Amino acid sequence: MRKKDRRRITFTGYENTFRKEKRKDGSQAFFRKLHSPALFWIIVWFALFLFLQTRGCYHFLYLDQNNLFLYDASFFRSFIGRPGGWMEYANSYLTQFFLMPYCGAFIVSALLTLVSVLTAIVIKRIAPHANLFICSLLPAVTFLFVIFDFNYSYTGLLAYLLMLAALYFYCLITGFAGRIVYAIMVSMLLFWLAGAVAFLFVVCIFFRELFSRPSQVYAFLVPLLLIAGLSIGGVMHAWAGDYRFLLLPDGYFTHRLQPGIVIYFPWIGLLLLLLPATLLRNRTELKPGRKPAERLVQLALVGCIFMFGLKNYVNPKTEKFNELDYYVRTEQWDKVIAQCDGNLSNYLYKCYLNLALAVKGELANQMFAFDQSGLRGLVLPENRVTHISVMQSDIYFAMGHIALAQQMAFEANVSTPGIGSPRMYKRLIQTNLITGAYPVAGKYIALLEKTRYYKSWAMAQRRFLWDDKAVEADSVLGMKRKCILSENHLSKINGLDSDLKRIARQNPAHKATIQYTGAMYLLDKNPDTFKEMVETLYGTEVLPALPKSFQEAVIILAEKNPDYWAQFGLSESIIRRYADFRQQVLANRNNTAALPGLLHRSYGDTYWYYFMFKKTD
Repeated sequence: MRKKDRRRITFTGYENTFRKEKRKDGSQAFFRKLHSPALFWIIVWFALFLFLQTRGCYHFLYLDQNNLFLYDASFFRSFIGRPGGWMEYANSYLTQFFLMPYCGAFIVSALLTLVSVLTAIVIKRIAPHANLFICSLLPAVTFLFVIFDFNYSYTGLLAYLLMLAALYFYCLITGFAGRIVYAIMVSMLLFWLAGAVAFLFVVCIFFRELFSRPSQVYAFLVPLLLIAGLSIGGVMHAWAGDYRFLLLPDGYFTHRLQPGIVIYFPWIGLLLLLLPATLLRNRTELKPGRKPAERLVQLALVGCIFMFGLKNYVNPKTEKFNELDYYVRTEQWDKVIAQCDGNLSNYLYKCYLNLALAVKGELANQMFAFDQSGLRGLVLPENRVTHISVMQSDIYFAMGHIALAQQMAFEANVSTPGIGSPRMYKRLIQTNLITGAYPVAGKYIALLEKTRYYKSWAMAQRRFLWDDKAVEADSVLGMKRKCILSENHLSKINGLDSDLKRIARQNPAHKATIQYTGAMYLLDKNPDTFKEMVETLYGTEVLPALPKSFQEAVIILAEKNPDYWAQFGLSESIIRRYADFRQQVLANRNNTAALPGLLHRSYGDTYWYYFMFKKTD
């Protein structure tokens, strides 16, 4: 072989060896990056975002209506004068962006990731070799079970983050004097900025000192006593009505309601993490083979807690309600109807379904094509719960009962956390414009003009102020104004149906009013009042012709009297269908157990089937 060829082969061998080494180094670098904390936390954030977006996107959209953030100096001052007010202000600011799709899941997943990052940093500072990296996810995982309750304020999550940051800086201090001074000063600052979470901060510090430096622990009773004293002062000065609102997570929950034990999980989770971290603070570096095994056990533990909480504390029915509520708020009526096909086990769903049918003018024609089961699926009884009052305001507004719509909007607004609900302020603007109470409407318009996302809508309503012609020319406001009764009497003094019949006579063009009235009688299986209604109003402007379900009900009023049917212009197709229905019932009368199932496929969309087989409230 020639010398030149030997040199070429040798060079090629060196080149191949270099490429193999380069690939090996690159693979190692890749796996080092894969195990790097930064990439891990990016994966955690992305997983949290996907989970929150898929399981709670409408939950975040719903939360917007429970929050009103004003770009106003007096609004800011109203927060900073009480314990926890700064975090409440920050929560109010962030929550306003939940109105935009994906923003809620993005913001909350980022906050939960920060909770995990800060927890991991605190644990690492206390015990560098404890290998509790995966367990640092525990507080964030337990927060997932809390944040789906719309009675819980995200002020608690922001306060928790601030507390973790304060706890980390405490762990950096080595001297006794510095630690005690820091604990006293920061605990007071936390109490004012973030509220009840200051108590968690001093408890964490006390237990850390108890297990690491027991001889000095007595000095750390001072921050505990200080927070207790501030809480006593807070109750005495009416900052809070109960000590639990200044010392426990209850302070971040709607005060008039009793929270479940789930709101304590993030606090308990942190304390449970600090205990092993403190006990393992002197642990030496682990052998490489033990780390993966320990982290696998931790991952299994966190996964089991997540699945347990998901099953017991995250209700998918709530998300469906939030979705329907969003479609109602944005007037996407066809989507409401599409989501309510099939069996409906929840009266709230049925109320929204019937509201959508009424707004589209199809309630009296199509209501029995869907699952109905009594009057509560049409109008819920009043119970002063915020989301029920909101729903009732929507329903009464659709009926044309402006007085009740305004009353329910006011009640919902009063019970909403903060200074009110932007959704209900919009309703109050509408009802006050309809009734001609222009100064009141102007006050609410000025309020919404200080918001980010409702400003343009509010400004557009100014053209109706002190302009009756503009109101009457508007397709919504003008039609609703005609529904206001000319005679003055108390609402529902003779029953809601009496009010609705008066409204229907005064404004026959508002068809939803009489349709709701008839639907109330039919769903309640009250043939006598329905008979009185159709005999009085049929052939007038209110009921020039009977819709489908009303015609079916007329047959039940006089089943064996076709001459009576003829008075109401019943359709021949409906008469023939009833004859077939009756024949099927008689043919299978000996098989009563199977009869409902046999008839449902062909006649499940009729009032006859509902009247015979469906149970009411």
